[in-house]
Amino acid sequence: MKKILSAAVSLLILFSVMGVFSPGIVSAGPMSGYNILILKNVDAWNLPALENMLTDMGVPYDVMTSGELKNKTAQELIETYDMIIIVSDQPQAFYDDLGTQMNKLEEYVRAGGILEIHAANWGWHGGVWTTPLPGGAEIVQGYSSYDYLIANGTTLVSSYASHGYFINLPANAEIITVQAPSGTPDYNKPSTAIYSLGSGKVFVTGLTIEYSVARTGPEWEAFFREMLMNNLGYSQFVPVAPVIVIGGTDFMTFNFYYYIQYKRALEKFNTMYREAVAGGMDNETLGLAMTQNDTAAAYYANASRYGPVVSNFPRVYIFIDLRKAALHQKQAVGILKEAMEDW
Repeated sequence: MKKILSAAVSLLILFSVMGVFSPGIVSAGPMSGYNILILKNVDAWNLPALENMLTDMGVPYDVMTSGELKNKTAQELIETYDMIIIVSDQPQAFYDDLGTQMNKLEEYVRAGGILEIHAANWGWHGGVWTTPLPGGAEIVQGYSSYDYLIANGTTLVSSYASHGYFINLPANAEIITVQAPSGTPDYNKPSTAIYSLGSGKVFVTGLTIEYSVARTGPEWEAFFREMLMNNLGYSQFVPVAPVIVIGGTDFMTFNFYYYIQYKRALEKFNTMYREAVAGGMDNETLGLAMTQNDTAAAYYANASRYGPVVSNFPRVYIFIDLRKAALHQKQAVGILKEAMEDW
C-alpha cells in the first residue's frame, strides 16, 4: 500500500510540474459536452435506469416520445444530438410509430450519429418490434438468463439477461455478447453488437439493460457504463479539451478525453494512410507517419495492460500512457496532413 501511495503522490507532483494541474481553475469534464436523446413512451420495467446512469455520469440528455419524434427532422437530430438511445420494453404504439420513422433514424446515423437500440421487447409493456432496425438487423425472441461477454470471458446473469438475439446483422458487425442459455456461449445467438452505417454507428442489444442495472448486481452497472462511454467515443463531435481541475483531480475526465482523442486520430490516420499510399506518397513520409502511429499503439497497449482501458478510466496509472498515445497519434495524422497539403 505504501508503494502504491508513494507512486501516486510522485505522479501528482510530476503532473503539477508539467502544468497539468493548475490550482483555482475549474473545468467541466468532456462528458458534459455531449447531448443525448432518449426515446421512450414509458420507463422500461417502470424504472428510469438510463436517466439515472446518465445523470450520474454528468451527460446531458433530452427525453422524447415516439409521437414527439415525428415533429423532428433528420437534420434537426443531426445538428442537436451526439447519440440517440431507444429504450427497451415499450408499448406497441411506440414500436409502430418508430417503424414509420426508420428512414429518419437511418439518415441520422449515416450522417455520423450514434444510434443505441435497447431492443429487449416482449417485456412488461407488451410491445414488439415490427420492422427491421437500421442496417437491416432484426431481433428474434429467445430468453436467456446468461449472456456471455466475449471481450473478457465473463457472464452477465439476471432472471432474464436477454430477451432475444439478432439475425441479418451487417457483415461489419462486431459481436459483443452472445446468449448462453445453458451456461455455454452460443455464438449463433448474438445478443449485443455494433456496426457501421454510413459515417455513424448502430449499437443493438437484446439485453435487459434497464431491468438488470436496477435490480441485479453491480456488474450490470459497470457493463452499462462502459457501453455508454464506448458508444460516446464514436461520436463525430469531439468535446473541448478539459481545462484543468483543482486539487481533487478527476482522472476519469482526463482519461476519457485522451481515450477519445486517440481513437479519433487512429481512425483518421487509417483513412488518410490508405489515401496516401494510393496517391503515391513517398516512403520516407509514410515511414515517419507510421513510426508515430506505432509509438501511439505501444503506449495504448501499455495502458491496456491492467485490463480494458474503459474499465480503468478512474485510475491514475493509465493517464500518462493514454495521453502519450493520443499525442503521438495526432502527430501521425499531422505528418500525413501536411504532406497531402503539398500535393
